[in-house]
Amino acid sequence: MLFNQLFEKYRTALIGFAMSYLKDKDDAEDVVQDVFSKIWDKIDNIQENKDGKSLLFTATKNACISHLRHKASSTRYQVSILAKIELIALENSTIEKIELDELQGQINSIMQTLPDDYQEIFFMNREEGLRYIDIAKHKNISVKTVEKKISLTLKILRNSITHCLWFL
Repeated sequence: MLFNQLFEKYRTALIGFAMSYLKDKDDAEDVVQDVFSKIWDKIDNIQENKDGKSLLFTATKNACISHLRHKASSTRYQVSILAKIELIALENSTIEKIELDELQGQINSIMQTLPDDYQEIFFMNREEGLRYIDIAKHKNISVKTVEKKISLTLKILRNSITHCLWFL
């Protein structure tokens, strides 16, 4: 009975909360469903008014972080997920902020080892939001060259920072 009450009372709010981290409704619903599945066995230890709500929201936040970390291991999500992890990490302790600063420093160091044109092309695409064709026209190079340079930059970043993600 308590489980049903918690489910009915907080499910929608938890999905919205998870959406603020994941930005995807299906993922948010999956995470919330997993949270409720995990507390099913522990329902006898939960008192609705004392710790039910905080337990659910904390468990959902932790499940969102775990979900983002899992996605980060996938090559095609890694760069965009790092940005989401940065946002979550900023909400956490000072130690995590220091670790995030170290990761950003490592990314910057890696970028500094790349040739200037790779850095500039990557910056134009990722920071300024320019399309490959616009970069190619601006730099007077082919679109394929832009694709190759961005692809190689991402590969180098993925290979280098994958080894650093263990602490996130």
